[in-house]
Amino acid sequence: MAVHPGRTERAVRPRRWSGPNLFLTKCAIYAHSRANVTNPQYAALPPDPGLHDTEFTPAATRVAVYAQGGNVKVLKTVPIAAVAVVALALSGCAGGGDEAAETTAASTLSVATWQFLEPTRGDALFDTINGFTADNPDVTLEKVEIARADYEKTLSTQFGAGAGPDVFVIPDAYFPQLADAGLLEPLDDVVSAADPTGLRSINDNYAVDGSQLGLVWEVVPYSLFWNTDILTAAGVEPPTTVDELITAAATITETTGKTGFSVRHQMNEETPWWTDQSNWEFGYGGEWSDGENLTIDSAENVEAVEAFKSVYDSPGFGKGQDASTYRSAFAAGELGMSIDNSSAVMTLVGDAVPADKIGSAVLPFPEGGSAYAGFAIGINANSENKEAAKDFIKWMLSDDAQQSLADTLFPSAIATEVDASDELLSANPWVGAFHEQVNNASSVIIAGFEADTSAIRTIVLTQIERVLTEGVSAEDALAEAQKQSEALTQ
Repeated sequence: MAVHPGRTERAVRPRRWSGPNLFLTKCAIYAHSRANVTNPQYAALPPDPGLHDTEFTPAATRVAVYAQGGNVKVLKTVPIAAVAVVALALSGCAGGGDEAAETTAASTLSVATWQFLEPTRGDALFDTINGFTADNPDVTLEKVEIARADYEKTLSTQFGAGAGPDVFVIPDAYFPQLADAGLLEPLDDVVSAADPTGLRSINDNYAVDGSQLGLVWEVVPYSLFWNTDILTAAGVEPPTTVDELITAAATITETTGKTGFSVRHQMNEETPWWTDQSNWEFGYGGEWSDGENLTIDSAENVEAVEAFKSVYDSPGFGKGQDASTYRSAFAAGELGMSIDNSSAVMTLVGDAVPADKIGSAVLPFPEGGSAYAGFAIGINANSENKEAAKDFIKWMLSDDAQQSLADTLFPSAIATEVDASDELLSANPWVGAFHEQVNNASSVIIAGFEADTSAIRTIVLTQIERVLTEGVSAEDALAEAQKQSEALTQ
């Protein structure tokens, strides 16, 4: 894959989608259910409980302060009854290529994200992107406000009818379905023309078969962080290895009576645990697949689970604590260390633990890798305003726009390495390590097995929980997970 101008060069495995086009199935299921029509073609389709299973970060984070109510406000309205079903049958849910509507000059450009409904930053976010109109006075931006709970479902229906917003934010787990259905306009020419400063390498996660189909909108990175007062009271230094982490956690508990370290480790938090757990495997040089074959039982993954088990067995670990519990403990000054995402940490800053009492460092794992929770931005291949949409993406990649987005989406990372304002960074010095770690971060969507990630996740985490609680060896547990996952995907 060619490296775009301004992008840090690294070895990148091209992404390929495999398996049936499940996006078409999902569109058909939803249209059938909403239209309440009898059609054997759709009635025969199986239910898909995983359609909305796309969140990888907990509601406690700023990114995940999702508005659950409110109406959808869209520029292009689409009947969700028989019209949607007919459109699905005729268009197959895809509208790209030669059959797409011709691009016309735009007077209104629709932009969709659930984030417009967030009470803490929705208006500020729209004000930021509306800066595009200063350089493009002939274009008016139109908000498309869709509640987070309905986001993928609503867009799928609109895309199935050949409509939908011109530009939209894409949760990572939704991206493979859109790419597989040909619903994303290639952005290679936009990136080349924009020539952005310091484009982050994680943008490569949104390139498919050599074509850039999306760009980073917002990435929530992970890091190790700690309460500096607790570490000082315990007389320990910030750990840089897992062995040091185990020792530090035990010492904190022994000397202060506080929990030394805690992270997710239970199936009752399966979806966010998957992202948290993947930090360990990626940090030990492992991955869940090589793009064509599952690699769940690789030596690197086994070593990572063994390391996690050692930490879990430490007397300083918060066994049984869920994220809500240990996050509240950290905010109250009762937890020494954790690994979590930057948006979660932002919510923990307060009177008990002010920002200048939080230390952070890249993850203490030998190979430096990590996971992230990500959101891309892309252009609807059905859009009649593609040129204006591309101008918007090009503007978004400019230094000034990236600076504004870095401030508005803080503490998340954005498409480029442009930093947030000195004021924000100086007030939150702990953010630096998170932004350093994101440069070695990978998606938790399993390459080559995107549509099966949810089911594989359940298998893998069930086996890892057995390692933690039943004494099963990491080698045996991951071998069983490999076996079950291969059977699932054959």
